[in-house]
Amino acid sequence: PPIKPAGMLARQEKEMVELFQTIPSEPGLWDSITLDAVGQSSGISIPVQLQPVAHANMARRNTVHVYEGELQAYDADVFAISGVVEYRDAAWNYEQPASLPDEYRPERISVLRDAQIRVSVPRASSFHPENHMRLPVCQRTDEPGRWVQPATLPFAAEAHGQPLYGGKVWLPYRCRLRSYTYSAFLQCLDDYRPFSPETTGKYTVHWFGDTNSRRALKKITSLGQWCSGIMASRPQCLCDDSGEAFPRFTGQNTVRDTLLELNDEDGGWSVRENGMVKNRGIQNSLAQVYYHRWEGLTQYNSGRWQDVFKPSALGLYPQANLVVISIGNMDVSFTQFLEYTRQLNELVVLLQSAYDEQHIVLRMPQYFCCRAPSGNPPRRMQKDRNRLYGDYARRLFELHFGSRLHVWDVSGIAETLPLEQRRDVAGCAVNTVPSEI
Repeated sequence: PPIKPAGMLARQEKEMVELFQTIPSEPGLWDSITLDAVGQSSGISIPVQLQPVAHANMARRNTVHVYEGELQAYDADVFAISGVVEYRDAAWNYEQPASLPDEYRPERISVLRDAQIRVSVPRASSFHPENHMRLPVCQRTDEPGRWVQPATLPFAAEAHGQPLYGGKVWLPYRCRLRSYTYSAFLQCLDDYRPFSPETTGKYTVHWFGDTNSRRALKKITSLGQWCSGIMASRPQCLCDDSGEAFPRFTGQNTVRDTLLELNDEDGGWSVRENGMVKNRGIQNSLAQVYYHRWEGLTQYNSGRWQDVFKPSALGLYPQANLVVISIGNMDVSFTQFLEYTRQLNELVVLLQSAYDEQHIVLRMPQYFCCRAPSGNPPRRMQKDRNRLYGDYARRLFELHFGSRLHVWDVSGIAETLPLEQRRDVAGCAVNTVPSEI
């Protein structure tokens, strides 16, 4: 542990430290620790989720805190353990202090030199790369996996999709992804009508989301052209696109409700924004998206977030075949945990009333790491807060929506990036990610 100050400084620090408290659902989580197992040949990074051991002392601040975790590795390699302690004494949870830490000073964890894990994978195993293309197509949106260099894979590049971070591709462990062009994706909505194949009419998605949802819709409506090729290095593509003019739909904070028409040749265009009909249309529309831009379940929405689910509001748009709910990013930043749980319970009741048959896609909060929060007003983002808020939402939605729920686990995908690439993403103060994620 670091050297502690003495005298008046010690008393002031003690008073400040005791303002930080653990979250009720994790009373023993006093320390924020990032721990990874890293393949020495492949570069595959596996996060180890640590949990407080079951002991009465773990509920107390001034004692030794012990954590344990399970490592599941499915790739042949020698894995070394590395990690850092980001915060101690519950300083990771910025709920009570009026000001946030302005410094990020992680402490590297000392690991024994021989603390390595050698993993071998039989050639007949379904986890062996040569058998990956024999795996069934993924049916879930939260399958665990890893980032792999495509040059090491024994199958064609078209089979695993476009490389992203560091030229790597994402491969789930127990299933394989099917690669679609944006045009094929939009045609699929019309041909197969996911989760509502027996319905008629134009396939319709109701999408409630923040900036990251807007970025995904920019990619979809432009058929992948937005932020592609040499344009991908622009600041708007790497981080904040809030001030960018985009011809296909406005997407900025002044426009909260947008109706988008989509087809496989032209992409998508907004035909209505904030109730105003746009003087344009799209020929042979295959699907449509009603997009409500919100700041989660916080006070920073233009009105009460609950009002958007009133029948009078939803009745202005076509009935949904599928519903996408993106929450957590703004809630972690600006809402205390207990208040968040109350707001989330209210959201579930409203969704059950408005969408009694439709399937729900829950988009998890972004992964966050490797820096102190910033912004004005200050954002309380931190990796453990993001994880706990997301996990609570997942459990609550699983309880109430059962088989109708599909979890879009953007956090799990980002957390398996190598630590240096997670640090690159951390340079974005508003915590947005490239649209493909």
